Amino acid sequence: MGRKIKGSKHHGAKDPNKQRENREEKLKVKVNNRPKHDDEQEMPKRLMQLMQHEQHMMQHKQQKKQQKSMNKGDNKGLLDSSKYITKQERLPGMTRPLRPVPVFRQKQGESKKSFYYRMHQTIQGMKKQREYESEFKVELQRDQMGNTKVVEAEPDELEEIVDSHKKKKLAKKGIVLKSKEEKRQLRREREKKRKARQKRGGTNKQPADAKDFDDFEDKQVFGDTVHAPPSLNFKMRNMEEKMAGKASSLLLAQKLNNKQDGGGGVVKKAKKEHLSMAKKAMLEKERQRVVEAYRALKADKISF
Repeated sequence: MGRKIKGSKHHGAKDPNKQRENREEKLKVKVNNRPKHDDEQEMPKRLMQLMQHEQHMMQHKQQKKQQKSMNKGDNKGLLDSSKYITKQERLPGMTRPLRPVPVFRQKQGESKKSFYYRMHQTIQGMKKQREYESEFKVELQRDQMGNTKVVEAEPDELEEIVDSHKKKKLAKKGIVLKSKEEKRQLRREREKKRKARQKRGGTNKQPADAKDFDDFEDKQVFGDTVHAPPSLNFKMRNMEEKMAGKASSLLLAQKLNNKQDGGGGVVKKAKKEHLSMAKKAMLEKERQRVVEAYRALKADKISF
């Protein structure tokens, strides 16, 4: 016997009316579905899109016409901040008038975005100007040509009271505050001294009449005879005082002094002075210069 093949079983409703309703329910979402009502037909989607596009074009043309009418002869529709500025009232206790509020007007053909950006840039510039004036206590004034002039600001009564109180506190501690004019004079004096040093040649602190070692050189005439070595007419007082003030002298002298006193202790060596690298370099350079001068002098004597 062969294998039995099972057939598909019909478990749904067998009523033909119900089967037709189910079939129509499935066809509702299909593109080619027939209209719900035979006498009425829905508008195609493509036609609806064309009509929407046409409406957008009409709205765009109307907006252009409005902008052209706004930009004609009169400035109707342009933004102006002067319409919203109120009169500034003087409050009791005010000694100085308030600064004028800037007026912003939209130009013809200028978009709102660029107009707002121009307003923002102007306001930021005014803020920076005010910070500069409060920091240095000055006032910037502009004339009709647009030129700027710096004027010292009028002193504020409240700030003067605070400054005087601060000066009194510091004076008790021994600190003296200088005014702006005094600081300027000191700065000018320092600048004059610095320029004078530069004219003398460099930034060294030596006076203008200071002489170098080469200035003391004797000019020898050819054939001149020397009867004696040169003699020094001054005493090295500073050096003698330094040597006399030191506790430790030469090693031989210390040993002799200890023998006379009857003591034979160990002599302590003097501590060497700690020199910086710059000072060592200066001393070495000076020593080399003296040695070369001495050698040149000896060579001149030998040649004669």
